Amino acid sequence: MLNWRIVGFYLILPLLALAVMAGVHFKTDLSAFIIAGDNSQEILLASEMQSGALSRRYLISVGSVNQKAVPEAFMQALKMQFKAIDGVIDVWSPGQNTDDPETLRALYGAYAGAWYSLNPERDLAQLFSEQGLMQRAELLKKSLLSPQATVVKKMALQDPLLLVLNGFQAQGSKMQQTLKEEGAYRNLILETTVTGLDVPQQKRIQTALSAAFDIFNNASAEHYQLEMTGVPVFAVATQTLIQGDIQLVSFLSAIGLLLLFLLVFRSHSALLQVFSILSIVILAAILITQLVFGYVHGMTVAIGSTLVGICIDYPIHAIAHAQTVKPQDRLAVIARIWPSMVLGGLTTLVGYMVLGASGYPGFKQVAVYASSGIIISLLLTRFVLPGLLENQSSRPLNVALVTHWVVFCQRFRPWLIGLLVIVVLTSLVGLKSLRWMDDMQELTPELNYLKQTDKRIRERMTSIEPGRFVLIAAQNIEAALQKSEAVYLVLDQLKQSKQLTEYYGLYPWLLSAQQQQLNQARLQAHLTPANLLLWQQALTQQNLSVEKLGHFNYAKTEPLTLKQVQATPIKKLLDNRIVQGEHQTIIMIWLAEHQPDVVRAALANLDGVQYFSQRDLLNNMVRDYTDRAQRLLIVGLAIIVLLMMSRYKNWTTTIQTLLPAVLSAVIVLGILSLTGAAISFLHLVGFLLVVAICVDYGIFYQENRGGDIVLTYQAMGAAMLTSALAFACLMISESTSLKILSGVVVLGVVLGFLLCPIIIKSNHHRVT
Repeated sequence: MLNWRIVGFYLILPLLALAVMAGVHFKTDLSAFIIAGDNSQEILLASEMQSGALSRRYLISVGSVNQKAVPEAFMQALKMQFKAIDGVIDVWSPGQNTDDPETLRALYGAYAGAWYSLNPERDLAQLFSEQGLMQRAELLKKSLLSPQATVVKKMALQDPLLLVLNGFQAQGSKMQQTLKEEGAYRNLILETTVTGLDVPQQKRIQTALSAAFDIFNNASAEHYQLEMTGVPVFAVATQTLIQGDIQLVSFLSAIGLLLLFLLVFRSHSALLQVFSILSIVILAAILITQLVFGYVHGMTVAIGSTLVGICIDYPIHAIAHAQTVKPQDRLAVIARIWPSMVLGGLTTLVGYMVLGASGYPGFKQVAVYASSGIIISLLLTRFVLPGLLENQSSRPLNVALVTHWVVFCQRFRPWLIGLLVIVVLTSLVGLKSLRWMDDMQELTPELNYLKQTDKRIRERMTSIEPGRFVLIAAQNIEAALQKSEAVYLVLDQLKQSKQLTEYYGLYPWLLSAQQQQLNQARLQAHLTPANLLLWQQALTQQNLSVEKLGHFNYAKTEPLTLKQVQATPIKKLLDNRIVQGEHQTIIMIWLAEHQPDVVRAALANLDGVQYFSQRDLLNNMVRDYTDRAQRLLIVGLAIIVLLMMSRYKNWTTTIQTLLPAVLSAVIVLGILSLTGAAISFLHLVGFLLVVAICVDYGIFYQENRGGDIVLTYQAMGAAMLTSALAFACLMISESTSLKILSGVVVLGVVLGFLLCPIIIKSNHHRVT
C-alpha cells in the first residue's frame, strides 16, 4: 500500500530545488564577504568600491617586450577599438583633456578672479609688486608666442594677469613628471557602464579587451604586452576562484560522503533516506539565508558544505541505534537518544552563532545557514526518519577499528592518560612561541599575482603610494572642500620640511565657495589705480597692447560649483577622489612618498580629517577580529558549560564531558605554535567549531542512552568520519581562509573523538 506520508516527504525535495533556482540570488563578491567598515567613512568607501565610478574603471598598461616606446598611433587605434566594445563608456590617457589650455579657459576663464590661490594674501603681495607685475607681463608675452597663442589670446582678454594659470602651473609640472617616468609603456583608463561587481558583464568586457588587443598586437611589427587592474579584474578573478572552490568542494564532499556512508552502513535504502534529509536541509538553509539577507554568498555555500558532515551526525546516530532493535521499537529507541542529540545540536549551534558574531561579515550568513540547517536536521531526524525506517533491514555498522580503539583505551587507560598529560603540557609550553598573524594579506596569497600587477601598473601611472591618503569627511561638499583647503596648508609645510614629496588634492580643479569669495574680495582690494599703472608700464616694456590688456575687469562672479565642473572632462579626475553619500561627503587627498607617523601627527588636530592606509585598515581589522574571536571563544565555552550544567547538575560530569573537546583544541594550537604557523582569528574560529562539534562526542559517550557503549562509539565514529571528511574537502580549495578552517577542524575533531574513551570512563557494558 502506498504510504502518502513518505511520498509527501520525497516531493519536498524537488519543490525546494525549484524554489532555490527561482528565488535565490547568489553573490560572489569577496569584499562583501570578508571586509566590513566599522564607521560611516569606511562603509561609504566600501560602497564606492562596489558600485561607484572606481568600481567601473580599469587601469590598463601597454608595454613593449623589447623596452621600446609604444607609438602614439598604436595607442590611438587601440583606444578607438576599446571604446567600440559594448559596455565601455570611454577610454582616455591619464591627464587627457585636463591640462588642455582651451579646457582651462572655457571652464575657469570667467572665474579667474575667484580661483587663483589658496593663500591670496601671500600671492597677491608678490603679484602686485613692481617686480611681480613685470614677471607676469613676461609670462603673458611668452604665452602669446607659444603654440597655444590662439587660446591664450582669448584667455588674456578675460584675464590679462593670467590668474587662472596660477594653480595649473604646479599641476602641469606634476603631470610632466608623470609623463617623463613612462618609458617603454603607455597607460589608459577605461570606464564601463556596469559596476565592477557585475562579474558576467565584466568578464565579457575583459575577454573583448584582450581579443581587441591581440588583433592589433598580431598585426604590429613590434610585440606589446597588455596588463589590466582595477575592481573588475579582482571581481572576475575572485568569482572564478570561488566558483571553482564551490564546485570542487561540493562534488568531492558529496561523493566522499556517499562512499563513506555506503562503506559504514552498507545499505542503499539508508543512503537514500539520509541524503534526502540532507538535501532538504541544505536547500531549506539556502532559502532561509536568502530570506534573511536577500542573497546567498558563494563562500557561504562553500563553507556551508561542511554542514553536511555535521547534520548527517543525527541521522547516523538514529539509524545506528534503530538497526539494533525490531521495526516496531525503532521510534522508541530514537526517542531515547533524542535528548543527547538535542544537547549536542545546541552546543554546535552555540559554535556557529558565536561564529556569526566574530566580526567576519560573511560568517553572519554562515551562522544563519548552519544554524537553520542543524535545527531542520534535528527535527527531521526525530519526527520524519523513524517513519522511513519502518521496513528497513538491520545491519551492524562496518567500523571495526572503532571497537578496537575502545578496547585498547580501556585496557591501557592509565598509560594513555599519562601520555595525554605529557602531550598537553608540551602543547602549553609551545604556546610561549605562539605567533599571531598581523597582516591580513596573508589570508589571500592566492591573489598575490593580481596584487603585484596592480602595484606595477599604479607605479607606472603616478608616484602616489597605493592605498595611502588623507581622508576628509563632512556633511556636504562645501564643508569637505573647506576642510581640504586647511589640509593643503599642513601638507605644504610637510613638503617644505622634506617629510612629504608631493600630494594630489582637488585644487586647482575644485575650490570651496568660501575660498572663491575670499579670493575675489582680496583681489578687488589690490585692483587700485596705482597697481593698474604699474601693470600698464610692464606691458609697455614687453611691447604688449595696453589698450587691449591694460585693464582690470575682474567682475564678481557666483562661485563655480562641483556640478558645473563635473559636466566637463575634469569629471574623470574628480570621480576617484570624491565620494558622496546621502548624509556625508568624503574627499581623498593622495600622497606620494611620506613618513606616515609624521603625516598622522600633523593632521591629528583637524576635525573630520584622518590619515588612511588601506593596509593598516586591514591589519587593524585582523587585530580587532582576533581580539573579538578570543573573547567569543571564552563566551562560547561559557555558554556550552552552562548548557551542560543545566543537564548534568554536576561539575565533575560537565568538565569530564567537555574535556576531550577542549584538550583537542589545545593540542592543535600547540602543534601550530611549535611549527611556527601564524595564528589568525580564523584559527580561533576553527577552535570554537572544534569544541562545539567535539562536545557532541563527549555528550553521546557520557550519556550512552542506547545502553551499549560500543554501539554508541561506533555511531560516534561514523559521525566523526563524515565531519572530518566534509571539512577535509575544504583543503583542496584555493582559498587560504578555507584551508585554515579545514586544517584546524579536521585535526581537532579526530583528536576529540579519540580522547573520549581515554578521558571519560564509561561503566556501561564494559568491553572485554
